[in-house]
Amino acid sequence: MLPAVALEGVASRSSSTSFVVPIPQEHIDVIVRPKPKAKSNAKPSRVVARNRNIPHAKKPRSTPALRLGFSWPVTKNVITSPFGWRPFVVTPGEKGPHPAREFHHGMDIACSLDQPVTAAKGGRVILAGTNNLYYGKFVVIQHAGGWSTLYGHLDKLRTRTGREVSSGALIGLCGSTGRADGVHLHFEVRHLGSFFNPIYFLP
Repeated sequence: MLPAVALEGVASRSSSTSFVVPIPQEHIDVIVRPKPKAKSNAKPSRVVARNRNIPHAKKPRSTPALRLGFSWPVTKNVITSPFGWRPFVVTPGEKGPHPAREFHHGMDIACSLDQPVTAAKGGRVILAGTNNLYYGKFVVIQHAGGWSTLYGHLDKLRTRTGREVSSGALIGLCGSTGRADGVHLHFEVRHLGSFFNPIYFLP
């Protein structure tokens, strides 16, 4: 949850309430426009097809996440807190003062205590441990192409750092460890250190 810990890639700049997360250049839709022609004194041609050599604007590319084959890490598929700005969540025992809102870098998915959590896609576990300040017990899986997923607030770990896991493999059990106000799974999707809305990755 927040403030998120930079686990790989370029660390994001932070303020007291949010992070400025850069978007990788390859995910910015590009529209190609024709270059302006140099001025000349020649009269324009009356040929109807005079613009036939000007390239047409490219169609915006769909987000690569939609083609990466991620799956839901828990079976309920009910989102209790989406990606993006939200009112600041005060957890038990947390002392103020608090900001009015915070940026949620992942999304929270409903689950019951000790419900199985599975890998959203195959890859290598690059971190499996505990961070009581934010994620509690968590797992980070590195996937092909610089993508990674994080699974936070686990009650128990069922994998270890360095292990290769397949899609759907058991990696932990749902819990409420770390900065959590109840049992749920905190799920993040990252690309080279930047955060993306996980909902666009899931079927």
